Amino acid sequence: MPLTPSSGIILREAHPEDLETVAHLLQQLWPGKHITAESFKESFLKSFKLDGHIIRCAIYQEKVVGLCSLYIRNNLKAEGNLANIDELVVDDTMRGQQIGKLLLEDAEAIARKNGCKSLGLESSFHREDAHRFYIKNGYGKQGYYMIRSLE
Repeated sequence: MPLTPSSGIILREAHPEDLETVAHLLQQLWPGKHITAESFKESFLKSFKLDGHIIRCAIYQEKVVGLCSLYIRNNLKAEGNLANIDELVVDDTMRGQQIGKLLLEDAEAIARKNGCKSLGLESSFHREDAHRFYIKNGYGKQGYYMIRSLE
């Protein structure tokens, strides 16, 4: 039976103390990426100082079981604020319990509260389950995300 908000899921802002759990979740999202502890720590802690960057955690039985990080910024094409989800992940042992949907709805509420005209995200080609999840929740494909490494 899927969990519901009344099942004890709590959504809250991330805290610096969540560092290790967040790194563990993101390793599930990026299984082929080696997360370097020191640089990840620096990046995670920097997030708390950036205007418009928000990290929300889903908590179940006092454990972080999901997270959504989003960034709100002004966008010329949107002629106003635009929100983008940078990462959304649910612990692989908790998937299918509606936690991702709760995090997505939370991100949408935050975006609306901040006057955003849209909420976007990127998803790697191979994440077909994630694509089905986003489409089921009203998201559609709009274009390609292009990237070039500068290292």
